[in-house]
Amino acid sequence: MTTPRPGPLPPPLQRFVFSWETMHTIIGGRSAIDLSHLRLGQRGSEGANRFLQRYGYDLENPAHADEAERIRAEAIGFLRGVLLPGIPGLDVPAEFDVLPILDLVRMAAGDFGADSGTAHESGPWQPVGVTAIGPADDLRRAWACAILRVMHTSAHAANYFQNNFYREIRARILDRFVAQVRTLDDGSQVLHGESFVVPLVRFEVKETKPMRSVVLKLLQKQENVAYDLFDHIGVRIIVERPVDALFAIRALREEHTIMYPNIKPTRSRNTLVDLEAYDGHVRDCLVRFQHGEADETETVQAIAAFDIKPLGDAQVDWNPYSSDKYRSIQFTCRQMIRIPNPLNERLVAAHAVARKHLDGRALDEMLESLTLHGVDPEIQFFFPYEVQVMDLASFEQATEGRASYAEYKHRQVLSARRRILPQVLELTDHASALRDDAPVGGPRSGGHGAVPLKRAFASTGLLPYTSLDALRRGGGI
Repeated sequence: MTTPRPGPLPPPLQRFVFSWETMHTIIGGRSAIDLSHLRLGQRGSEGANRFLQRYGYDLENPAHADEAERIRAEAIGFLRGVLLPGIPGLDVPAEFDVLPILDLVRMAAGDFGADSGTAHESGPWQPVGVTAIGPADDLRRAWACAILRVMHTSAHAANYFQNNFYREIRARILDRFVAQVRTLDDGSQVLHGESFVVPLVRFEVKETKPMRSVVLKLLQKQENVAYDLFDHIGVRIIVERPVDALFAIRALREEHTIMYPNIKPTRSRNTLVDLEAYDGHVRDCLVRFQHGEADETETVQAIAAFDIKPLGDAQVDWNPYSSDKYRSIQFTCRQMIRIPNPLNERLVAAHAVARKHLDGRALDEMLESLTLHGVDPEIQFFFPYEVQVMDLASFEQATEGRASYAEYKHRQVLSARRRILPQVLELTDHASALRDDAPVGGPRSGGHGAVPLKRAFASTGLLPYTSLDALRRGGGI
């Protein structure tokens, strides 16, 4: 006869109880922001502090502490300004505006107890040293988790090169395109190739993406880190016919405006021209010409009229928030950027000042302390940018048809809500805010305002682009 053993498992057996959620983030391909709540190896402030230090923030360092507070404020602003508008009566509790970061981390782990103890892996048994929490603390933990999910994404959105050299990077990349776009006497524009020109309907440059837009976009990605964001800088080329799109890309390649060895293959998408069908069509037209069945003008017209789209849902598979009516050629290129190292420049200037005002041993000691060893004159790195090419009919369909930019953003916000706020919305009886038809936007201060579901911009970002002429007038290049 067996004797029941209620209560916690003994320590030798506790080690067999795993936190399968965290295991799946390490070896199962799951994102950390999809965890139900935070796991810490050790309870109390010591455990939370150790977690933050290993993450990259030492709160004993004032700069780290200030950065963590800034990110916390941005995260709460994102919740209030982007995800919560449209949900009546729901707001981030005021306590989270001033809650110390360590307490926020502990709360997200469900640690409301004394400032000591060891946490064990959670499972179907109540671990030693862990006390159950009530409904009120369940909600506080849910809010803490929501804030940390956005903070994690915002921390990864802070890119050193993006933050410090963005204007110069953008100028280096766009200068190549601007040099290749010619404005004719009648005001029309052409893309100049090595032996031909491509008439342009419009040439557009992507505007700078606000931080909230960066965070919202990263929240759609499984990895949700900034290295997956490749369209901080982008250009869009709109031509008359689909075939012209191929010539535009050829012109960019021939002038080395884009470097095909630096294309990121997994980011190339074509929903505009069926390349195999086009190749066969060109061969047929040239055979007819050689057989005397069509003259040169008829052959050119027949080739130019080709308009067969690729089959399948490549665009939707690539971006589930984009309309299947959005047709374009898109690819990501990387450009080598070389920028003078500001540290090297300051050290060289300091050397000159030292030589002017010092001599002898004092000069030697100063030059030794201001050594240039290991400080390269230039900083070099590859930076990605996106190129979109589309024909006029696709552009008009995108701006007037189903591929609405507002609908695209609406779907993005709903997706982010489901990922960031599921427990909060369930515990506060706002689960309806997760439905596909849930309202997004509202009059709340700091938000985007009401988001109409019909607005004439395309699902993949026609709105944030501006014309080359407007950019020149504004001094953006």
